[in-house]
Amino acid sequence: MQAEAGRPAAPGPHAPLVSVLMPMRNPGRFVEAAVQSILSQDCVDLELVILDDGSTDGSRVWVDGLADPRVRVVDGPRSGISACMNRGLALARGEIVMRCDSDDLFPPGRIAAQVAFLQAHPGFVGVCSPFSWIGPDGRPVGSPGIAPQTTGADVAGDILAGQLRTHLCAFAFRRAVLARVGEFRPFFQTAEDIDFQLRLAAAGPVGFQPANAYVYRLHDASITHSQPSVLRQFFEATAHAMARERLATGSDALMRGETVPLPAVTDGAHAPDRSGRQISQLLVGEAWRRFLDKDRSGALHTAWRAVLASPGHADAWRSLLLVGIKPHR
Repeated sequence: MQAEAGRPAAPGPHAPLVSVLMPMRNPGRFVEAAVQSILSQDCVDLELVILDDGSTDGSRVWVDGLADPRVRVVDGPRSGISACMNRGLALARGEIVMRCDSDDLFPPGRIAAQVAFLQAHPGFVGVCSPFSWIGPDGRPVGSPGIAPQTTGADVAGDILAGQLRTHLCAFAFRRAVLARVGEFRPFFQTAEDIDFQLRLAAAGPVGFQPANAYVYRLHDASITHSQPSVLRQFFEATAHAMARERLATGSDALMRGETVPLPAVTDGAHAPDRSGRQISQLLVGEAWRRFLDKDRSGALHTAWRAVLASPGHADAWRSLLLVGIKPHR
């Protein structure tokens, strides 16, 4: 496969219905499963635009060798995730856009379901669904608690109120709405997805489908677990603060061209949150859900997995003990 230089594609006689954008930087072995999870989707006219942002781990060689006309590999700008996604938006030819990170997965049927929703609801700018977590080995970890919604419910108001329903990678949105939403904002080294969600919800109704639409892999090489936690928390808080500012005044600091200072990060301080600890915390929650469902065996098994994921996590050991001895009510 020949890599493209990053120029917008000519329209041509046929454009795909869906563009899936995959930013990639050193995903290792995970990229193969990520790509396959998209190309194996049934009954969908799609293109997969892989944006290699400087991989050095051999993953670029693998994607360049894909013999599938639906795949386009382009060079990323190597200027951060927002710039990488913006290059993908410029190259996307589909009417509907989705994102899949190169270490994650699309469940079977996800694309067709979200396309069908948008085709049936022409007034909606996008649609979103729940997601789930897996560990580095692909084993399920759990899913965030998302309030039940009937299919078709408009959750834009909840998103604007700061109640994010899901991850941006579990969204599908119309490419035409970018004229109102704008691109990803390079200020956000992370949480660019949260900032985009909040601006997308301001552009019109966002539908909800209750079926799981994304599988998020937790591992230490991801930016979430390699960036100092103080920066991750700062960008997330800033995205929400700017959304509140837009609702109150019609603009935010970045829109006004103001400089927003970053917090200081000193050497040795504010270490990244390790994925093992997060996996352990999520498994503790799952263990208690199973216990409350009167599945003691499943609760014990899950609590033991929490201990193995992070042996120094006191809550995991406490949960293992309690689900083993605590009587059901």
